[in-house]
Amino acid sequence: MCPRGSQKSSRFEWSSASSWSASPLEHPVVFRVLKLRVANDDDCGHGREDMVVITIVNRQNYASLRAMSNAPSLSLALRWLSTDNGLSEQELALLAGVSPGAVAAYLNKPHAPTLTWLSLLSALRCRLEVKAPKRFLSVALPKISAQRRAHERQQWEARRLVAFRSQILRQSPGSSQADAQRTALGYVAASAARLDGDLQAANQRLESTRVECTAPGMRAALRAVADAANVNAEDLALLAGVSLSAAQSALDETKEGRLATPHRLFSAIAARLVIHPAGGGAVGIDLAASGDWRPEAPRAGRSSMTHDEIRERAGRGEALAAIAREAGVSRQRVHAIVRSGT
Repeated sequence: MCPRGSQKSSRFEWSSASSWSASPLEHPVVFRVLKLRVANDDDCGHGREDMVVITIVNRQNYASLRAMSNAPSLSLALRWLSTDNGLSEQELALLAGVSPGAVAAYLNKPHAPTLTWLSLLSALRCRLEVKAPKRFLSVALPKISAQRRAHERQQWEARRLVAFRSQILRQSPGSSQADAQRTALGYVAASAARLDGDLQAANQRLESTRVECTAPGMRAALRAVADAANVNAEDLALLAGVSLSAAQSALDETKEGRLATPHRLFSAIAARLVIHPAGGGAVGIDLAASGDWRPEAPRAGRSSMTHDEIRERAGRGEALAAIAREAGVSRQRVHAIVRSGT
């Protein structure tokens, strides 16, 4: 107790945090918790801190975004960050140089290239964070089901069987189809046994390999982790339960492809994607330049030239591909326009 008449002062400090919760049968709930820390000091030297917690519940129907084990997806993280910056979908599109339709689709529908990229990241034993000026978000990666892995394993065995059987028939033209099939099945069984050892070794390397670098894009970041652990596309496809072509595309050294959309959207609000490998380190993905879309640009698939202009230029002998590039449509479209006028 303090003597009567003693003076005391109070200091106030605000802090905030957000969390996300959902059950399979309920809509997701965004909680913003505001904590008011009250520090009371009095003349007798006693100090006391009280914590007042205010929870603001924002219920919205994000059912289409609850794809990854009821945890925040990249699209939901983007929605949060856009709200933090007070941006509408149209304003975000303008900043990123991405069409408003692409922004709306990314925020409201599952984006197949992103889901594949996240599945591969999960198979590489990584964590993913979004680091923005106002908050850090940990993005939960999809859980890879045994059924998906088993399906890709069956595809691998089918490819091996066809390759071995074709090789046997080429080397021994006199062999019957039944003999070639039986021999090829034996080769597949032996290869499968070696494959199990290879995948186990790959998992061990992923758990112990430290990766510390930056990457210009999402594909390049994925490739940096895979290359450091010496994991090839075929092994990665089997670990992630995705098709071999999808794994090869994700590890491709060319441009971002359809992953350019999320990369540009996050970069537009200065949110950096950071991958944390299981073995330590971090792979930071550089911010991307904005895309080519502008409000005054012609709509995708709509020619910036009239049909008469296209036919006139084609009649002068200009290449259809050059006309198509300038008109903003495909060469096939230009060819159809030229033919329709003859």
